[in-house]
Amino acid sequence: MEQERKSRWEGHEFWFRYDRKEGLKRFEEIASLGNTPTAIALRSLKFQLEEELGFEITDALFIDIFKKVCNFRPVPGLGGMASLEFIQPIERIFERHGIFGDSKQFVNAVWNTFRIKTDTRRNYKNIVLHIPHASTQFPESSDHSFCDLDGDEGLLVDYYTNELFSPEEVTEHIYSVVFPYCRLYCDVERLINDPLEEKGLGFCYSRFLWNSPEHVFPLRSFSKKEEAFRLYVEHHSSMSKKLLHLGKGTLLIDCHSFSSQPNLLCSNPPDIDICIGFNDDATCPNKVVIGNIKQHFNSCGYKVAINTPFSKCKTFEVPIEYHSLMIEVNKCLYMNEQTLEKTDGFDQLKADIQSLYEKLL
Repeated sequence: MEQERKSRWEGHEFWFRYDRKEGLKRFEEIASLGNTPTAIALRSLKFQLEEELGFEITDALFIDIFKKVCNFRPVPGLGGMASLEFIQPIERIFERHGIFGDSKQFVNAVWNTFRIKTDTRRNYKNIVLHIPHASTQFPESSDHSFCDLDGDEGLLVDYYTNELFSPEEVTEHIYSVVFPYCRLYCDVERLINDPLEEKGLGFCYSRFLWNSPEHVFPLRSFSKKEEAFRLYVEHHSSMSKKLLHLGKGTLLIDCHSFSSQPNLLCSNPPDIDICIGFNDDATCPNKVVIGNIKQHFNSCGYKVAINTPFSKCKTFEVPIEYHSLMIEVNKCLYMNEQTLEKTDGFDQLKADIQSLYEKLL
């Protein structure tokens, strides 16, 4: 018999606070939902919601509520405060079906009934924003400054990424770590003995000055390796401590921008707006997370690529589980690369990035 068939949710008691058999007594009451195992579970949920409310509801009202809850993922956790984004639509649904009364009771009943166990592969407790290349500053002890950069070198700075990615106000569960110095003085994203060292693009940048008037091509470096390495180690230590402190359930986002013009790192800039990168290791987020991020930016009107032309992301060695990914945004979306001024697109891109965090936490 249909009643004996197992629901795909059976055994997942966090969905139900009551005996599933009690829900099955109402088996025939939601015929519009069909006779599948999933429908059995939905009937059980309807029975639970009626128990929470203290009165019976129609199939149509239940289905409207269920659809709203499915569009609001994750459901706010028990013990927290439901946002107005959740409360007001639920109140309006009851009113639309002719039920008026204690709106707080209605919302609490829906909240309790549709509680969802957090899946840490898809939702995170904390987000750490790693922003390594935004600064144009050099240490006071340095013999160089931003004014010493030539056009090619200036294209490597991720201008304004600290503003684009960081929330305007201090926000619980979202933490920004911004490296305070220019990447040409010390690039904390590089590996020790990085292959790019051969091109002078390791953690300590160096270049031949091809336009020297004496026709001698001296090697110029913006820092001494010892100084750059000290900053490199300090930054990595700080990031590791932050990840250890936050613990399991943390998502590390490596925040970057890329030039729309040919540069030292990419001779053929891609015709995309946003690139999402991740590692093929234990730090790789669930495919649903990556898909949701891509869908988020697509829905905002951006052209998105995955792991091309930029791939992987920076990680830090810590003895805990965490996930990481890289987000690279095209500078032409938000700034003029000749004048280095923000354009009208800055505020919209910032808003689109900020709204992504709500879907990840």
